[in-house]
Amino acid sequence: MATVLAVNTQKVKTPPTSWKALATAESKDAAIMPSPLYSGAAAYNVGVLSRTDGFGWDFFKSLKANNVAVVKGNGAVLNAVASGEKSYGMVVDYLVAREKAKGSPVELVYPSEGVPVITEPIGILKNAANEKAAQAFVDFVLSEDGQKLASSIGYTPIREGVEAPKGLKSINQFKVISSEISKLAEAREADKKQFTSVFGQ
Repeated sequence: MATVLAVNTQKVKTPPTSWKALATAESKDAAIMPSPLYSGAAAYNVGVLSRTDGFGWDFFKSLKANNVAVVKGNGAVLNAVASGEKSYGMVVDYLVAREKAKGSPVELVYPSEGVPVITEPIGILKNAANEKAAQAFVDFVLSEDGQKLASSIGYTPIREGVEAPKGLKSINQFKVISSEISKLAEAREADKKQFTSVFGQ
């Protein structure tokens, strides 16, 4: 799941190409994002962006200065953008694609700087009762058929050559911004505190 920019097409005539759009005069009071205090994806995004050149905590300070609203989760962000309450949102991609397919006036943008991506982890427990069956399941999920199934329910497949769901880009069609997972995990609580100090949540 990539986190992208969502825009209300009735309010935004020219889709932005950069995350910096959230800090411009045009988007003042008109943007919304999920809180890392409630959303795991949002916490990951804060961790990655705060450690990425060109962003850092200054990026989040610029969002606060532009009065970007912060709500509990991605669903609330999408609802605000789809309804026209807000013009811009930071939200996971598949939610936007689903809403657009229903006819809502929303469009998703993969910003040129890149996007944070959350994977859906899969693994086998060390003391699994039926390791053979577990391995067969993992093999299926990562197979072409398994990835086609993931795509059919709205997730971007990790396997090259499997088409992305309608309305989304394949993994090799956009730039991914990432950071070392172990460091993000260690710093998660500190990042949440820093976010709270910036946004006053």
